[in-house]
Amino acid sequence: MPAVVPVPKNEQERLQKLLHYGVLDTPPSEAFDRVTRLASRLLNMPIALVSLVDKDRQWFKSRVGLDAAETPRELAFCAHAICGTDVLVVPNAEADSRFADNPLVTGAPDIRFYAGAPLRTEEGLNMGTLCVIDRAPREFSEEDRALLNDLAHIVIDELELHALARREKEARGQLIEAIEAAPDAFVLYDSEDRLALCNEKFRDFVQDG
Repeated sequence: MPAVVPVPKNEQERLQKLLHYGVLDTPPSEAFDRVTRLASRLLNMPIALVSLVDKDRQWFKSRVGLDAAETPRELAFCAHAICGTDVLVVPNAEADSRFADNPLVTGAPDIRFYAGAPLRTEEGLNMGTLCVIDRAPREFSEEDRALLNDLAHIVIDELELHALARREKEARGQLIEAIEAAPDAFVLYDSEDRLALCNEKFRDFVQDG
């Protein structure tokens, strides 16, 4: 069995932040897929993943070269990567005591090389990683590390944009509910005198008029 998986000291805060993003189990997104494609091509890796480490699993928001949508956290290389601040590089998983017996190494997808850049928020919380994987041992230069880290920052930016869009959608929904519940007709026009919002009572008023 694989070695005991380390847990970040800020685990509870980290998990709360991950839920705050509202991205777990959402459909594929071109914004994230674009990053994994770039990572795979620029670093010449057959597998590239945006991996989000949940309580008991790692779930892939985006993946290139891998069919699985998630794996148990206890098997996740990324579970080790989120405990640090730098890119975690495993040149040869078969020669690394932490991973040599891991089923993802001894069987499909036959991981040999792994590099994962933590997806680190401004608060210093690691949501997961942008990682690249190869089925053969290899080296990873400082330039490669810097590139992977830069791409990981783009993923964090996309997570923030996703959370912002989610909050705006929720706020608009609450506003519409409040407007519909208003006892009187309500109408709102934008700066160019175009209809922006109205409630059912206003629509009925217009129809009756």
